[in-house]
Amino acid sequence: MAQKLDKGKQEQALARIQRQELKTELAGNYAQLPRRPHNRRRVITFIILGMFALLAALFGWLVLLPSPSQQPVAGVAISAPAPDFTLPIYGGAGVGGSISLRALRGHPVILNFWSESCLPCRSEFPYLERIYKQLGAQGQFTLLGINQADPKDDISSFGADFNITYPLLFDKGGETNASYAVTAIPTTYFIDSNGIVRSVFVQPLTPETMRQGLSSIGIRL
Repeated sequence: MAQKLDKGKQEQALARIQRQELKTELAGNYAQLPRRPHNRRRVITFIILGMFALLAALFGWLVLLPSPSQQPVAGVAISAPAPDFTLPIYGGAGVGGSISLRALRGHPVILNFWSESCLPCRSEFPYLERIYKQLGAQGQFTLLGINQADPKDDISSFGADFNITYPLLFDKGGETNASYAVTAIPTTYFIDSNGIVRSVFVQPLTPETMRQGLSSIGIRL
């Protein structure tokens, strides 16, 4: 009986020794495995946070962009009849007379809404005058500058200072501006010989937009 007990104790001791050796071996193998950098988790966290910040900034930028409805738009639609008017000439050619849009039927007309205090308008005047001398003075179209805000004496002196040779009209009370729903200046309407609006630009004219506008009323620049 004593021998059996001794044998059992020996087996248990042997088993404990084997388990300890196995633990030691496993611990050694784990120590040899490549360790991940300690800051890898932190780097991943920063990357994720950065992506969220970028998306938030992009969303905010898109929200702050003006919608199409907030942009200045033409008040008279393309292919619609141009509202008639009769206005006095206070500057440029024909001072002292008046002009009716209906009386110009049969000739293309360009209406340029402007103001002396509008810096883009002032920058646009030399270009308009040059195009008018090149084409309009030869009868290819009629160019009219329509002013609502400035006193008539200022319109006259402005035309003289800039050597304007086309009529500058005064829209007293702003009825013509209202009929064309002018919300920003300069605004330029291109009207064909039948009195139909063919192009509108709510911005200073450029060589490209001028070519587009003239082409829409049958004139090649």
